[in-house]
Amino acid sequence: MRKFIFYSLCVIVLLSINSLAKDSIAFQNLLENAYKKGEYSGALLVAKGDKVIFKGAVGLANREWNIPNKTDSRFRINSITKQFTAMLVMQLVEEGKIELDKPISTYLPNFPKQLSKKITVKDLLMSASGLPDFDVPAFYTTQDERLTKFDYITKTFLKGELQFEPGSKFNYNNGDFLTAGAIIEKVTGKTFEQVLQEKILKPLGMKNTGMIENGEIIEDLASGYIYKDGKFYKEPFYSIENYGSAGAMYSTLDDMFIWNKALFSYKLLSKENTEKMFTASPQLGFVALGSWVYDLKFAEGKSYKLIERQGAIGGFSSLNVISYDEKLSIIFLGNVGTGTLFRTFAKQGLSFETLRLLNEESISKQNEKKKRGLF
Repeated sequence: MRKFIFYSLCVIVLLSINSLAKDSIAFQNLLENAYKKGEYSGALLVAKGDKVIFKGAVGLANREWNIPNKTDSRFRINSITKQFTAMLVMQLVEEGKIELDKPISTYLPNFPKQLSKKITVKDLLMSASGLPDFDVPAFYTTQDERLTKFDYITKTFLKGELQFEPGSKFNYNNGDFLTAGAIIEKVTGKTFEQVLQEKILKPLGMKNTGMIENGEIIEDLASGYIYKDGKFYKEPFYSIENYGSAGAMYSTLDDMFIWNKALFSYKLLSKENTEKMFTASPQLGFVALGSWVYDLKFAEGKSYKLIERQGAIGGFSSLNVISYDEKLSIIFLGNVGTGTLFRTFAKQGLSFETLRLLNEESISKQNEKKKRGLF
């Protein structure tokens, strides 16, 4: 009997090792194929619960010096920053310092009155404020210290009339999350970066994550590139610091995995408020507080409820996909401008192919175990 148990355990271990090796090859092939087509350059982590199924990288972090991307390279995470901003707001909601349904004039008395009395904090986090369009090219390409000061931003860019009734429709606008960052600073009396460090990064031990400042040298930070006509080119200049609480963070695969696990275990926020943060608006469809939430079904009948946060600025494309039901994490941190990551919901692109491979591998493993009578 003991020999049989020992033999069974050995078989399980060998199957697991072989399975992990096959997984690694399959996921790496996906990355390599995407790289050859100019659709991706960067790092990928796939995990279920605490178990990392795959961690790998492809392409170059610096093409001038032929330095490869590594699994511990740092990347700009762009609008994944918004997921952190939403968490900080929700933590302050839990502490009773912010109310989601209060107008933003409650917290920002100097904000233009014709705008701030109608817009709620919740409208900001759902990209449904109706604020004047903030995608002004000069704002993102001008290195001017005033553009990091919210009072100057409001006077210069957030002026005019509402585009639509707040809360009535989705309209992607970085101004929403810069305004949310300003509320965080006003309520706490600290800078956004200080609050981010104190309430998220330090408690979780995310030592390779932070905010980008213009001119700062960040060790192991990848450079950004654009792929065009079969060649890679350096990205144009972007004043990343100006993106602030809407998109100026950098991170690594391991740190982002720490972040996801903290979300799964409710380390940063109660279960009730975490669920509120990741519940899509019935009116807006897929839009939740700082993330998109939707169901994705496969032909085999498998369905995932996904929470997704995208990020793209210039030569960097990032994506964080999680599933609470599966305790699933898929983290892309890339340094080439591409849209191939952002079509998961349409069942297209590298992110969907990664999820499909994960689903196929899961089904294959279950069938293999059944054949061998292991479950």
